[in-house]
Amino acid sequence: MTTLSHFPRRGLTWAVLRLHRVPLGVWAAMVVAGAGGLLWLYELGQGAASYSERCGDGAGLLQCTAGVRHWGLELRYAQLLAWLPCAIAACAGAALIGRELEHGTTTLAWTQSVSPVRWLATKLAVPAVALLAGTAVLTLMFRWAWLSGPGDGINRWNSEYFHAAGAVGPAYVLLGLALGGLAALLTRRTAPAMGLALVGIGLAYHLGDRVRSSLWPASEVRGPWDSALNHVDQLELGMIMKSGERVSGLDCHNQAAPGDLSTCLSDHGAVDFYAKIHPTSHYWPIQLVETGIVLALTAATVGAAFWVLRRRLP
Repeated sequence: MTTLSHFPRRGLTWAVLRLHRVPLGVWAAMVVAGAGGLLWLYELGQGAASYSERCGDGAGLLQCTAGVRHWGLELRYAQLLAWLPCAIAACAGAALIGRELEHGTTTLAWTQSVSPVRWLATKLAVPAVALLAGTAVLTLMFRWAWLSGPGDGINRWNSEYFHAAGAVGPAYVLLGLALGGLAALLTRRTAPAMGLALVGIGLAYHLGDRVRSSLWPASEVRGPWDSALNHVDQLELGMIMKSGERVSGLDCHNQAAPGDLSTCLSDHGAVDFYAKIHPTSHYWPIQLVETGIVLALTAATVGAAFWVLRRRLP
């Protein structure tokens, strides 16, 4: 009681840390294990990069497939990093708050010099710091391992890579935690709150993928498609008609030679090819715009959680 009386905020923080030391320890172990796996992925990437350089010089099939094996593992790590922390955050927010509401221990806490608002703020802030720190470390390590490996692997605009290698991933983790807390306050039950939070973060993830390409003005390039454009975000591909109209979906995949391409354009009454894309230079602007939107949604969700708490106070 002395600690709570003189240092209520600090005392409540330590109480939350002590009460939930086991899940925090499990999360720390997962971060350490993930960091170890990413170090191993980095080593594999170094080997795959050296093999791919010699692959065209008569190297064996085993050496030439090293890059393919590395990209497959890299994609698995991207998928785990994109989804698992979000799911853990959603479940953590639901469990940390829902369990106390379900068991009625919040009433005791609110009589120990701890206001309901401070209780909720601490319940959200402590796991937020732990989840954000761990996810940020894994995101930076994944980006380091990815950029250090073979340079012609999976497109950086791949959804899982976009989440795993940029600022938007940790932002979705915070949103998952906030959704878990709000769901717990609405249902006052742990299991239903977890289910609602997981559905909510999954929906947010899906909507983010759907609207991402519209967050920044696209660029247009003309001419036949070449390998230099294989690692951009392709939004639209087609032909430019003699009238200047752009018709998407028209292509000349069956005509590979330059002469055949000209014949194909003539057959369609077109004068050139075009593509609307997001080039590499748009990657970070879109990352930052989406991160800002997700953080704004997180702030709104947290605000809704405090509103629900005040409405349900006796």
